[in-house]
Amino acid sequence: MIKKLKEIATIKSGVFAKSGANISVYYVQSNDFDQNHHWKENLLPQLGLDYKLEKHFLSIGDVLFASKGHNRFAVVYDGVYSPAVASTTFLKIIADKSKVLPHYIVWYLNHPVTKKIISGMVRGSGIPSISKSALSEMEIIVPSLEKQSIVVKANELQHSEEILINEIGRLRQLMINEQLYKSLLK
Repeated sequence: MIKKLKEIATIKSGVFAKSGANISVYYVQSNDFDQNHHWKENLLPQLGLDYKLEKHFLSIGDVLFASKGHNRFAVVYDGVYSPAVASTTFLKIIADKSKVLPHYIVWYLNHPVTKKIISGMVRGSGIPSISKSALSEMEIIVPSLEKQSIVVKANELQHSEEILINEIGRLRQLMINEQLYKSLLK
C-alpha cells in the first residue's frame, strides 16, 4: 500500500533556540552524528531548561530527518541524550505506530532509491533543504507491520554483517603482517 508520509506520521520542524541559564537540554544537530549516523560520544547540553522548549522535547521513537545541508539522513531518537530538542536542521517525524514503525521510516528514507527521490525535492543553492510540506507529500510504500519488522531486522543484520566483515579483514591484515615479520626473523 502506498501512502503519503503525512498520512502515516506527523511532521514538525526543528526548533531555533539560543543558549540560556541552567544548561541541561541537548540541542540535536546533524554534526552530533558520525558518518554511520550513530551518536558521537560525550555530547554536552547546550540549552537552558525553559518551559517553552518542553513541548518540543524529543520522545523515544521520534524520527529525525536531516532536511538541511548536503548530508540528508534519518535516525530514530533513542533517548541516549535527554532531554533534547531537534535543531532547525531536522524535521521531526512522529510515526502513527498503528500504521508504521519508526525504524521502517528510517530505513525507507535512508534507502538509495528514496534518496534519489528526495534529491529531486531539494530547494535552494546556498544551503539546500527539503521543506516540511514537500516531505509530507512524499509517497512511501507501507507494507504490514509484520513485513516492516522483517525489513528492519534484515537491515540490522546487514549492518552487523558489514561490521563483522570489516573486523575480520582488520584481523586478517594483522595476522598476515605478523607472519611476514616472523618470517624475516628465521
